[in-house]
Amino acid sequence: MDDVSPLSGQPEYLLDRLEVFKKMCRMLEIKRKRFIEKDWEHYAKLIPRQQFLHLMMVRHSMPCNLSKIMQITGMTSSGASIFVDKMVKLGALKRHESSDDRRNIVVSFTPRAQAITDRIDDRLNQYIMRFFSGCSEEELLMLEAASRLVCRVLDANPDKSDEEL
Repeated sequence: MDDVSPLSGQPEYLLDRLEVFKKMCRMLEIKRKRFIEKDWEHYAKLIPRQQFLHLMMVRHSMPCNLSKIMQITGMTSSGASIFVDKMVKLGALKRHESSDDRRNIVVSFTPRAQAITDRIDDRLNQYIMRFFSGCSEEELLMLEAASRLVCRVLDANPDKSDEEL
């Protein structure tokens, strides 16, 4: 039991391995957040910062319902409802009944908001590609494979929460 860490009960070599993943996540999050914050400055007069960040979080899941917005953003039911109400008033989101179930409200982008998020995504793609411009094709293939693996693992465990720890 000498090779077990007192903090997590896991062998030390596993904790060392996790450090590189944690560092990668921190670095990616910092860069992504800086990019998004810089883009928000262009829209600061139109939309509060936190609501802009929430819009950017849900953009790839549109159209969706309140439950999906809650899952993606971590908002409560009332928080998600308030968020959607504000975004509808700002003209960024629209609500309509689901064709399958009239009780289920579907939320989607307005054409204007879709155009804005598409522009931001395009700029984000350019920003990301600059980081990898010095990589060889072999390195890009390795990065792509590693990214697909991380996404597969995360997709396979979508509901893991810190309550389970």
